[in-house]
Amino acid sequence: MLFASIILLASCHENLEDRAAREVKEYTEKKCPAAIDEFTIIDSITFDKATKTVHSYFSLRSKADSMGILNDGNARPALIDELKRNTNNRIYKDAGFNFAYTYYSASRKGKVLYETKLTTKDYE
Repeated sequence: MLFASIILLASCHENLEDRAAREVKEYTEKKCPAAIDEFTIIDSITFDKATKTVHSYFSLRSKADSMGILNDGNARPALIDELKRNTNNRIYKDAGFNFAYTYYSASRKGKVLYETKLTTKDYE
């Protein structure tokens, strides 16, 4: 009981921006890189406190990389839909955070295939 109280008190002192920074760092260290599907790898996630932006970085491989299937006409609406449906980010969405996504080519290291930033105007 005492241990739970200490944890509760400690967590009360962490503001939401600090929590986001900690959580994305822990996620990246423990789970990245990781395959999302046969074409997509999540490389890392960062958080920018100044802009309140959670930024996810991905690599695309195989057909998704070579065909250049990402463009603003299909990727952005899909990302908006996913963000709206995703309840894991609810606390951050409620606080008005931004969400950025960058997709790199797995075969052409460093080549950005697509990037976008979503704001409250996009996902509310």
